[in-house]
Amino acid sequence: MTLTARLRTLPYLPLLTGLMVLRLVTSSRAGLVPDESYYWLWAQHPALGYYDHPPMVAWWIAGFTALADVAVLVRLPFILSFVALSWLMYDTAKVLFSASVARRTLLWLNACVLLSVGSVIATPDPPSVLMWACGLWALAKLHTTGKGWWWLVFGLFAGLGFEAKYTNLFLGVGVIAWLALDKDARRHLLTPWPYFGGLIAAAAMAPNLIWNAHHSWITFAKQFGRIEGSHFTAKYLIEFLISQPLLINPLIFVFVVTGVMMWWRNRHDSRLTLLIALPLPLLAYMLVHVFHDRIQGNWPAPVYPGLIVLAAAASETVTGKWLPRLRAWSAPFGIGLSVIALMYLALGNLGPSLAGAAGLSQGWKPLTETIVEKAAKLDADWIATTDYNTQGELAHAMGGNTFSPVPLVERERYGWPTYENILFRKRALIVVDASHSPDLAKCFNDLTDQGTVSRLKKPGKKSDFRLYTGRLKYVGCNLD
Repeated sequence: MTLTARLRTLPYLPLLTGLMVLRLVTSSRAGLVPDESYYWLWAQHPALGYYDHPPMVAWWIAGFTALADVAVLVRLPFILSFVALSWLMYDTAKVLFSASVARRTLLWLNACVLLSVGSVIATPDPPSVLMWACGLWALAKLHTTGKGWWWLVFGLFAGLGFEAKYTNLFLGVGVIAWLALDKDARRHLLTPWPYFGGLIAAAAMAPNLIWNAHHSWITFAKQFGRIEGSHFTAKYLIEFLISQPLLINPLIFVFVVTGVMMWWRNRHDSRLTLLIALPLPLLAYMLVHVFHDRIQGNWPAPVYPGLIVLAAAASETVTGKWLPRLRAWSAPFGIGLSVIALMYLALGNLGPSLAGAAGLSQGWKPLTETIVEKAAKLDADWIATTDYNTQGELAHAMGGNTFSPVPLVERERYGWPTYENILFRKRALIVVDASHSPDLAKCFNDLTDQGTVSRLKKPGKKSDFRLYTGRLKYVGCNLD
């Protein structure tokens, strides 16, 4: 039996179940990274919007931590979203192509490193990816059945995607591209269904739009401010062109390219046109943006599931010697990498290759205990922080403790009271990340250096914190 034949007989369900169990184990063992604890902090103050992103990430966390506030429940909805994503893309591939393409799609989703491992981390990306995938699934059903009411389903998920991440606005632009490229799809414009779908999308988007309208459009200014032009540079292009194939799985990426070439030769195939058109506007924007600023590797993530369906479909047509071998090795290679990464996280080592700084998830609990003890010893009435990473981690570790920290930077991030009027002129313990140098004298009198603490055994700029005591000069002081 050839390698390809053996891979066809893989026990899909036990394999994928094992990966899901590994994700759950990882989520329960690895401490929250700063961004996760920051989103957890949002969930303690439910709202229709926040400074950095729309609210869905906070809604998911709030819903699952209502009964018990532990790391695994912070991450559970994001892990479960991967289960939903897997079913949606399986059904999409089956509806558009065949059962064999659907099975390969399911396997390759788990072999896509960014999606497989990224679902363990509580960020806005899994909700964004899931809502985009729901929209693609609805359009696949629309294409296959011809029933116009699927536009309503699409409109709902397109609007909810806006509540997850503004990147999902490109899904709507992708539909316009689809209608432009596929003349058969344009017949839907002669029916009322697309327009009713648009109304449903607008209704789903309304909560965050209303919130922004009452908050000076602060999230729009934050996110769309990235679009502002800067000097032309090509220095980020190579990074982008290398990172995307690596994150999707370089072997699968070969078949993404194969799928694009297949569509170019068969542009009358409306199934391929749908899969090509939807991601096209987002990827086109990324290719423009990359000549002005860095593209974070996760930004194109919403288009990955659709590209994997395209790759799986294209892989069914390949012949010769090398492409069938690449097809056979795509799943073992990607799943192997995912297992290694998940096991690495489960050991509590969210290190530089996955999070940008050594040990981002480690040592926060003992550090917090040390800081609280220090505050009590120094007769400090409250704790102040000078960056949002430290703010989120300390707040999560304290879990509503009386000493819950007060942020003194980037006040626009926080839409909830800090009770500074009560703390005014009382002694504060100020926790300063060693990599930052805020002008504390701007906001505090009687400043006294109280030494340095570290959250890791090996001190360093990424893990050390300088402690000071002082008294706030006036309520509302901002260290920015």
